[in-house]
Amino acid sequence: MREVLLTIRYTDDIYKLIVNACLRDISKKNKHIKPEIIKFKKKPDFGFLFYCLAIFLKGSFFKKDKIASLKFKKINFGENLLATTFRGYETYNSKYKFYYNLFKNIYKISIYFQTAEYYLKNYKFRNVYLDHLEYLNGILYQIFVNKNKFIFSNRYPRNIIKTKNKNINKIFQVKYNKKKFSKLENKKIKLKSREVFNSVKDYIPWMYHTKYDRSSFDNLNKYKYIIYAHSFTDAQLVHGYDGFLNTFEWLKYTIERLNEKNVNFIIKAHPNFYINTKINAMHERSRWDQKIYYDLINKYSLNKNILLINKPVENIHVIKRLNKKCIVITKHGSVQLEMIHNNFKIISSASNLIDPKYKVSNTWKNKAEYQNLLNQDWDKLKFSHKNNYLNIIHNLFLNKNSFYGENFYINQLRKQMIKKKYIKKGSSYEETLLKFNILKNREDIIKNIKIIIQKI
Repeated sequence: MREVLLTIRYTDDIYKLIVNACLRDISKKNKHIKPEIIKFKKKPDFGFLFYCLAIFLKGSFFKKDKIASLKFKKINFGENLLATTFRGYETYNSKYKFYYNLFKNIYKISIYFQTAEYYLKNYKFRNVYLDHLEYLNGILYQIFVNKNKFIFSNRYPRNIIKTKNKNINKIFQVKYNKKKFSKLENKKIKLKSREVFNSVKDYIPWMYHTKYDRSSFDNLNKYKYIIYAHSFTDAQLVHGYDGFLNTFEWLKYTIERLNEKNVNFIIKAHPNFYINTKINAMHERSRWDQKIYYDLINKYSLNKNILLINKPVENIHVIKRLNKKCIVITKHGSVQLEMIHNNFKIISSASNLIDPKYKVSNTWKNKAEYQNLLNQDWDKLKFSHKNNYLNIIHNLFLNKNSFYGENFYINQLRKQMIKKKYIKKGSSYEETLLKFNILKNREDIIKNIKIIIQKI
């Protein structure tokens, strides 16, 4: 039986570039490996369905926090089940729709278990390419990793990676590093930090699709907190469960606690609530997020203690007017780095893009710890550890193999396409991918791209 690279997709677009990079990495040892696309079975895993029926009869599916910790054969499927179910607007405004989608996804998961079992029995493979691990593919990840398979994947803030790490929530975190930098290195990192956070939208790819409002604000000195909202329909629980099932529940809880304290605070909409793009999936998700956000905050519109920023405003225009003792609250967003750069104290979840070993924020692991932080005065909260912050910026923006580095696969693609004059020098990621996907001679581009794959 010939060994294969099992892959979730091998379509004739950017995924061909990614999977070919994985094949090149494997072919250092075996040049005859070919991709084998996973075809999902039609029959479910009845053992899994009977297990879920038993859970249902116990009433566990009616306690959402219990769903997050559900396991079957040592596979934690609860987080992936909830993340997938919370992808649509209707699951937030209808209990019937929530449970309809939940049970539909349970059936899909039974197919995932059966499919994984089939490939483990019938195919010879040591390597698998999987993407979108925050959704149901995360179940395949856990099954295959538990069988000592190598997994290739890719997602912000990393490039393409190869891993056997059993903790799926750790593989896409900014890796902890406590390196001490020289004065020259310090200066270089601080310059990079300034360059990035003076023009965030030029660095963060998903900010590219938002058309920003140029409105200015009066002095915001009276506000004690600023809350940064997150997408409600994209990658919930991507960094694990922290006491909140999704960012909607977290935002609602935060508003209610601060409102009880009778303090002045700001709620800032995420710029992606106002996406302007022809990419249908992104536009639809943006529309859903905006609707969910407005449904939540409308009841606070007459509250004089709360300033609602309900338009896409660049954060730099808000920062300039804030009180320097304003406390920043974010669940897991990259905005925390921007606010650390501007010398604010941060409250954020330990289930985060950033490894919690970095002491850059005041973090919580559960609701009780979070409530305790919200009750702390500014003086009791800590500033970011300076060297920890420098390590994060170095890791993200000065690392050749990171999402922003020259070895990132889209940067390598862009380099080749500029060389062939298919795109201009300043072309965005979106334009690069759109032009690449309509090329007839994509193979000529792909064969010249050598991507370094990190082992995590």
